[in-house]
Amino acid sequence: MNTSISRYALKLMPALVAVCSGALTGCASLQSASPEAAVANDRDREECIFSVTVRDWSALDSERLIIYGISRKQPYLVKLSFPSTELPFAFAIGVKDGDNNGRICGFGSDAILIPRGIPDRITIHSVQRISVEEAKGLIEAAKPKKKPKADKAAAAAK
Repeated sequence: MNTSISRYALKLMPALVAVCSGALTGCASLQSASPEAAVANDRDREECIFSVTVRDWSALDSERLIIYGISRKQPYLVKLSFPSTELPFAFAIGVKDGDNNGRICGFGSDAILIPRGIPDRITIHSVQRISVEEAKGLIEAAKPKKKPKADKAAAAAK
């Protein structure tokens, strides 16, 4: 009986060593980083949103959109893997949880579905939680600039 346990332990030893060494390497890299770098890494960290909590969205351009969680106080900036010419004009979108874990993330096979025109399924490159102020700023910056009426009248006169 004791022999079978030792054989089992010998088979698991390489996996145990790999896990422990990976954990130690990760801890060592975190300790060597400066506090400023740790804050920057936290900001760039990939986040996820539960697919059932997506309630609203705003397209910024053909590659970026903001999706909101249960309330508009939970905005997430979503960057797509490639641009969609239909995204800025879409009336509705869907989210596809490709790996069936209940979350929409920037890795894996999660995607945005755009039913306008020829239906598009565009994989998500990244999902990042942003503040409400950042979301408002991005939406304002994405709005097309209006020309003053005087310029239109002068252009019509020419």
